[in-house]
Amino acid sequence: MTSTAANRTVRELLDLTGAWLGEKGVTSARLNAERLLADVLGMTRLELFCQHDRPVLGPELARYRELVRRRAAGEPLQQILGETEFYSRPFKMEPGVFIPRPETERLVEACVRLLEPLRRGDRTPVAIEIGCGSGAIGVSLALELPRLQVHASDVNPRAVELTLRNARALGAGARIHAELGSRFDPLPATLRGQVDLLVSNPPYIRSDDLPGLPVEVRDHDPQAALDGGPDGLKFYRAIASAMADWLRPGGFVALEIGSDQGEAVSGILAASGGLDVTVSQDYAGHDRVVTARVGRPKENDG
Repeated sequence: MTSTAANRTVRELLDLTGAWLGEKGVTSARLNAERLLADVLGMTRLELFCQHDRPVLGPELARYRELVRRRAAGEPLQQILGETEFYSRPFKMEPGVFIPRPETERLVEACVRLLEPLRRGDRTPVAIEIGCGSGAIGVSLALELPRLQVHASDVNPRAVELTLRNARALGAGARIHAELGSRFDPLPATLRGQVDLLVSNPPYIRSDDLPGLPVEVRDHDPQAALDGGPDGLKFYRAIASAMADWLRPGGFVALEIGSDQGEAVSGILAASGGLDVTVSQDYAGHDRVVTARVGRPKENDG
């Protein structure tokens, strides 16, 4: 931001900043300007609109300029604010932890739908999440399904700590168990064959495509949470090869995918014994979620 932003009212500052961020290529520039100013002033966006003639001066203006410059340089809004909204709940965010995107809410919706019949049963349902990140998926599921126990893993120690912190803050701490390690390695062996849902938003970007990602993804999300190998399918193969060992007969797997991976991931799951393989779209109409179930014994199947 330039010095022309000095001595502006809220409305004038938002107009100026929104235009400037737009010139810098920031998507939803006006919304970003509003969220940042609301954070600096300790207001909600609604309160901001009700005080549009309020002057922004001194330390407040200096702090706002600093945050706006960081956003223009490509730092994600969620990281600057230290928080993001996911499934209508506030999740704390930290640098170095993968940031959940709105389209991942479709994965949570699919999982809730699959597990809904277990809500009324006597047995405690169990889910495994591979790559928990901030905990957005697992914690959301635990809160939507109040008896669900979630066991999660992540190779990033910051992610494991943040998942547990978000779980405690949102009231699901007793039912979220996050462990440091690769994929299934840190999970209790007693869960084998007892899991109702295996869920993951795994790394699915092709290795050669990483340099072309937007700067706020490429430079701020951990590469380990993005790189899916040469064809982007490395982690789907690993998950599919293990799903029959961990899921109980009739259990489900639900995976987020890239928009061009529906056919490939469906094939991987089917080749590993997945039944009723289904591809669902996100709010923009792009393929986003693949679900399947593990077959029951033959006398019960079909």
